Amino acid sequence: MNENKNSGDKKNNTFKKVLYYVIGIIAILLFVYTVLYAVSLYSKNLPKGSFSIIEAVILVIFGILVIKLIQNLFVKIVHNYLSEDKLGLLKFLFNVTAYFILFLLIFSSLGIDVTNILLGATFLGIVFGLASQTILSNLLSGFAILFAKPFKIGDRITIVTWQWGLLMSTYQHETMKPGYTGVIKDINILFTTIREDSGFIMKAPNNILMQSMITNYANTNKRLVRIRFELDKTIDFKTFKEEFNNYLLTQVLIEKTPLPTIRIVDLSLTSYFVAVEAFTPSIFEDPVRDLVLSYVLKVVAKKQSETVNKPPAEADKVNSLIATDNNNKLKEKEGKK
Repeated sequence: MNENKNSGDKKNNTFKKVLYYVIGIIAILLFVYTVLYAVSLYSKNLPKGSFSIIEAVILVIFGILVIKLIQNLFVKIVHNYLSEDKLGLLKFLFNVTAYFILFLLIFSSLGIDVTNILLGATFLGIVFGLASQTILSNLLSGFAILFAKPFKIGDRITIVTWQWGLLMSTYQHETMKPGYTGVIKDINILFTTIREDSGFIMKAPNNILMQSMITNYANTNKRLVRIRFELDKTIDFKTFKEEFNNYLLTQVLIEKTPLPTIRIVDLSLTSYFVAVEAFTPSIFEDPVRDLVLSYVLKVVAKKQSETVNKPPAEADKVNSLIATDNNNKLKEKEGKK
C-alpha cells in the first residue's frame, strides 16, 4: 500500500515539475515577443542596424535559456527509462538540432540569407537519410517506444513478428505463440535488450519491435495456462476429474475464479487425452505445468502399482491349477518307474 502511495506521489511530483517547465518556457517566449515588439516600436529612433543587433542579442540570451529549459524538461520525462550514456547521446542530438535552429534565427535577424544554408542542410539530410535509412528507422522507433511505453525495463514480454520465424510446437504441447519471450533489460534509441527465458541476451532493433505484436505480462494479474496429457483407459476419468479438481482448488498457484476446467479432448484405442485449463496469478506457466504433470505422474504410478500387485484373474487361477495337476501326474509316473 505504501509502495503504491509513494509511486503515486513520485508521478504527481514529476507531473508538477513538467508543468512548471512548460509554463516557464511559455512565459519566456511571451516575454521575448513583448520585448522585441517594444523595441520595434522605437526602432526608427535607433541607429541603422541597431534593431537587428538587439534582436540577435535577445535571441542568443533567451534562446539558450529556452534550450536549457526544454532539455531539462526532456530529461525529466525520459531519465527513468534510459541509462546515463544513452541519455547523454540524446542530449547531444537535441543540442545539435536546437542550436542549429537558433543560429538560423540569429542569422535571419541580422539580415543574412539562410536559404543557401537550408538548401545545403536539406541536401545533406537527404543523402544521410538514404545512406542510413535503417538506422533512422531504429532511431525514430526508439523515440516512439520511449514515449508510447508499450513496455518498460523489468517487464516480461513475448514478441511475435514475421521477420523472425519460429517453428510451432507440436504434441505434447498445445499450439503456442511463435514468439520470443524474455525480460526487458535496457531500452535505448536503437536497440532494446531482452534476456530470454533461455538465459541468452537478445538485442532487438526498435523498428522490428514497432512492427511486432507484443504481449506484456506485467499488465495483467493472471494468465491462462493450458496443459494436455495422455491417460490410460483403465483410469476412470470421472474419479480422476473429481479428485484432480479438488487438488487444484487447494493450490496457491491456481485461481479460484474462474474455476479450472478438466475435459477429454481426444481418444485412442488404449488411452484418452485430457486438457486442463486454469488461470494463475504467476506470469510464468512452467510452475503450473509442473504442478499438473507431477500430480498426473503420481496417478499413473499408483495405477501401475495396483496393476502389478493385483491378484490373478480366474482364468489365471484355472491355468495355475491345471499346471499343478500336470506336474503331480508326472511325479507319480516317475515314482512308479
